[in-house]
Amino acid sequence: MHVILSNISWMSFNIFLALVAVLFGWFMKRTRLTLLRILSGVVWIIFLPNTLYLLTDIIHFFPNMHRVEGIGKLIVVLQYLLLLLLGVITYFAAVYPAEKAAEEKMKWNQIIFILLINGLVSFGITLGRVERTNSWYFVTDPPRILHDTTQMLTSLNLVFLILIFTLLSTLLYFSLRASLPLIQRAKRKVRPQSPTSLCR
Repeated sequence: MHVILSNISWMSFNIFLALVAVLFGWFMKRTRLTLLRILSGVVWIIFLPNTLYLLTDIIHFFPNMHRVEGIGKLIVVLQYLLLLLLGVITYFAAVYPAEKAAEEKMKWNQIIFILLINGLVSFGITLGRVERTNSWYFVTDPPRILHDTTQMLTSLNLVFLILIFTLLSTLLYFSLRASLPLIQRAKRKVRPQSPTSLCR
């Protein structure tokens, strides 16, 4: 039970950080004020790595499974499935409106924008997972950010890892983006018909 309650605590916090990116991605798309868009964009990119970071939390799965028995194993499995699902959903929900804003208001090329963003996301994920750097250190401890960044960029293995993450996250994004019309079409098909249409 301790493992399950502990998971609820840290998973909820990590999901909250991912939702911050979703919120500011949406706000960046909606606002008409350039200054607010810039400020939203800064907060958005700082917190955006927290979305796919949820997927890397799978490293805790097997140690957790060894510490629970019976129904506890099923609960832990469901916890991690939900966490992975939310990682993918929050990532797409945070990036898609920002991509639209970049395309419509700043005339960015879609592929270049996504590659750039995913490069920064991958950098942030590696920074957090390897150096244990938190998003709020940009405000509370900038020297730590600078030190950890230097440490990472001087490691060929970590640079290679960032490139791999960038490639995989880009493939994931465009796969999700390609499936979006299919999901929207399916929603329209299952939408209840109005009484007037049923009488035709």
